Amino acid sequence: MTPEEKLNIINRLNALELQQKKNLDEIGALKKYLEENPKLLESWMDLNEVSGFYIDSFSKIESYENRPVNEENRNVFVTENQAKSTLAKAQLSQLLKSYNSGWNNQLDNYAIFPQLKDGKFTPYIGISILPQFLAFRSREKAFLFYQQHEELIQIYWSEFVE
Repeated sequence: MTPEEKLNIINRLNALELQQKKNLDEIGALKKYLEENPKLLESWMDLNEVSGFYIDSFSKIESYENRPVNEENRNVFVTENQAKSTLAKAQLSQLLKSYNSGWNNQLDNYAIFPQLKDGKFTPYIGISILPQFLAFRSREKAFLFYQQHEELIQIYWSEFVE
């Protein structure tokens, strides 16, 4: 065996040893994850019980505590901010109609994105290539919508802050 062949074998053995160590590290990380997250649920019915907040038929947010899971309580949010955000989104969706706005895959879309600065959301208006809820035909329309409905938009974004 030539020195080059020996060196090639040594390099391959080193590479295999390194790959084996990497695999063992990944297995260790996976075991740790599974210990910390014993069961990743596969369906709604696996939850057993739910708690949180829901929106009643009068648009009032109600608390919902430790109830068994069933088909009638799939509308329960974990946090109150998530429920408030959904209620605000429903109102914003109706207001968007008056601006003849909404996502259009044939035209430019100017979207209002939330930016978190100093613990408060501020709007960033820019062209979006991905579908967005708050989408407009022009930057001016987006800015006007934000000015007129800032409070609702802030509530809509509130689901991201707890």
